[in-house]
Amino acid sequence: MTAKIGLIGGVGWPATVAYYETICRASGSEAIDAPDMSIESLDMSKALEALGKARADDEDSWAAFDNYFSIALGRLAASGCKLAAIASVTPHIRLPAITRNSPIPVVSVVDATAELLASNPPKRAVILGTSFTMQGTLFDKALEDLGVEIIKPENDKITALTELLHQYFYSGRGAAGHEALIEYVRSIVTDPDNVLFVLACTDLTPAFPENVGQALFSSSGIRFLDTTAAHVDAILRASQS
Repeated sequence: MTAKIGLIGGVGWPATVAYYETICRASGSEAIDAPDMSIESLDMSKALEALGKARADDEDSWAAFDNYFSIALGRLAASGCKLAAIASVTPHIRLPAITRNSPIPVVSVVDATAELLASNPPKRAVILGTSFTMQGTLFDKALEDLGVEIIKPENDKITALTELLHQYFYSGRGAAGHEALIEYVRSIVTDPDNVLFVLACTDLTPAFPENVGQALFSSSGIRFLDTTAAHVDAILRASQS
């Protein structure tokens, strides 16, 4: 018997849909197969408003953002969920604070990514995602502990990916953005064939429709890791343990 899963979604809703679909598809071969689950869909505008008031050098300024997610965890626990996950990468930058008083365990996308790579870590990796994720250090320690060198793109490259996200991926045109994303990846490093590119933003996954649900895959000769697929696998394993 599996434990009831709780998802914090809505930030944004396409990522929530991707998580829900991937969880259901990974749960069984039949269309009717789906685990017991509740979703707390948050208001993206409220999350962004709280995020906009937060400052890296002021821990207290994060209180509204942290509390918004913490309260959602409490509601999931009250609905009978035995574990939870946030269906978005960026809020994980505050996961320790968000989960400090959580009544249920929360599966981390960072831990899931590190666990996937533990047996065969790459030599080098580039984290692709929102500017918060790329400019921050969310994945750095977990991967560096595995001996992975993290390549940090220049600020103009981070801005370029943000523009691609708005041009293709936030508007639901992910498949159309495939070639643009491949071209972008090749512009970051001189030898992309020897680097693992970590898709640390659920909105980037639709660029590879033929690889949905695959945590590790290659496209145009370039290796990618889809953190959504890695996270979903960890969520399902936790629900069965």
